[in-house]
Formats: sequence, structure tokens, C-alpha cells
Amino acid sequence: MAGLVGSAAQSDQLGRVASNIGALNAQNALNLVNRQLSVAQTRLATGRKLNTAEDDPASMTIGTKLRARAEGFMQALDNLGDSKNFLATAEGSLQKINDILIKIRTKSQQAISDTMGAAERSDIEKEIEGYLAEVSNINDETQWNGKKLLQMSVGGADTVFQTGANADNTVSFKFGRTTGHSSSNLHLDGVSNRGHVNSSSSAQAYMSSVDSAIASISVSLREVGSMMARLTFKEEQVTVAHANTEAAFSRIMNADIAREQVKATTFLILQQIATASLSQANANPQAVLALFR
Repeated sequence: MAGLVGSAAQSDQLGRVASNIGALNAQNALNLVNRQLSVAQTRLATGRKLNTAEDDPASMTIGTKLRARAEGFMQALDNLGDSKNFLATAEGSLQKINDILIKIRTKSQQAISDTMGAAERSDIEKEIEGYLAEVSNINDETQWNGKKLLQMSVGGADTVFQTGANADNTVSFKFGRTTGHSSSNLHLDGVSNRGHVNSSSSAQAYMSSVDSAIASISVSLREVGSMMARLTFKEEQVTVAHANTEAAFSRIMNADIAREQVKATTFLILQQIATASLSQANANPQAVLALFR
């Protein structure tokens, strides 16, 4: 074994019984085998190749950094999932506003026809006002942890999504419009007060305004969808990066169980041999007694 290269020479030591050099060499060999057996058994018990910094200081440092990075990727995946849920909530509300606007458009189109009398158009106005109130409610009530999602453009503040293992791995989002998505923001309020559908011509003009509002909502939906697609791409990339980081960490820090089992078996055999050799070496000086017979 490599550890025994420095064993003391003993070719001329047989007659010097006060110092049993052979036994000392055998004891050194046994101690070395015991240490190596202990390392192998510890690795088998823990599944880790590096259990203390003493095992390999440089590799322990590298492994610690890889572990921190791997944990960072895992948190980034959680953050990406939260970000997509955040945007999906906004998307769901925008879809519902879009559905309501389509309903308002249909009612406006109905009011264009002069088959509708003043009373019928008044009923249509009241129905549209109810729909518009719900649009404003959705705009105000769509929230995530206190943040009003459909008003992310108001004030120009960006919404930051953390997307990677490092502090600066972020993307920002806000709607391109400078206002929220309430009925007043969409320029559809005041149906009754302004007489938007009390005549064929006014209903036609109002229907055009509704078409513009639908187009505006579609732009916001496109913006949300684009960011969600971007986050999905990022999620896939982070997943691959995490897997490779974990592989590198495992190669440095985790034990190869099959290899360690082979080592442990070898050292167990060597331990028995070294023990027998030590016993024999302890008995060797007794040969000197023959000189006294």
C-alpha cells in the first residue's frame, strides 16, 4: 500500500527485542487500513463522498457553490411558476372584460335598428350600464397580494419577475397603455347621460367605440400572452440548467456506492490480514529465546 512506503527497515532488527520494528510496521499498516475503512463506511452510511472539508477542501468549496446555485435554480422555478400564475390571473380578467365588451357590442348593434323604440333603447342602455359597472369592478378587484393587476401601467412602475439563480436575473412587465381597464379608461361610460344608444346614429358611434375598446383589450391580452410565453421559455431553460448543476454537484459531493462498497470490502480483508500480521510480528522476538537454551 502507498501509505507504507515509509516503513522502517527491519532486516537487522531480529536480535533487538526492546524495539519490535516489525510489529510497529504492521501496526502502522493496520492503522492506515482502519482509517481508509472508516472513510469508506462513512461514505456508504451518508451517501456523500465529501463529509468534511478535510476530505477535499477545494472540492468542498466548489460543491458548496454548486449547491447554492442549484437551490437558486429551484427557487427561480418557483418564482417563474408564481409569475405565470400572476399573469394568468390578469389574463383571465381581461378575457372576461373582452366577453362583456362583445356582449355590449351586440346590444349596441341591436339599438342601431329603428325597430327599437325609445323604451326598448332605454332598456338596452340600462343593461349596458350594468355590464360597464362589472367591467370597472373587474378592473379594481383583480389583485395579487394587494397589487391591482389590470392597473400595472398606471404610474409607469414595472412589475419585476425574478427568473434565475442570480439576483440580477429578472424581467419586467407592464401594459403598454397609460391607464387601467375600467369602463371610463376604455371611454365607454355615460351611456344614459350622453344618450349613446338613444338613436340609430348614436348607437352606431357607440358601437365603434366598443370596437376600439375590444381592440385595446386585445392588445393587453397580447402583451400578457407574450410575457407568459417568454416565462415558459425561461422555465424550460432554468430546468435544464438546474439538472446540469445538480449533476455537477452530485459528481463532486456524492459517493459512488458501488465503488465505495468495493473499497470497503477490500479494506475489511486488508484489516484482517494486517491484524494477523501484527499478531505474528508480536510473536517474532520470541525466537531469540532459543539462544538461551
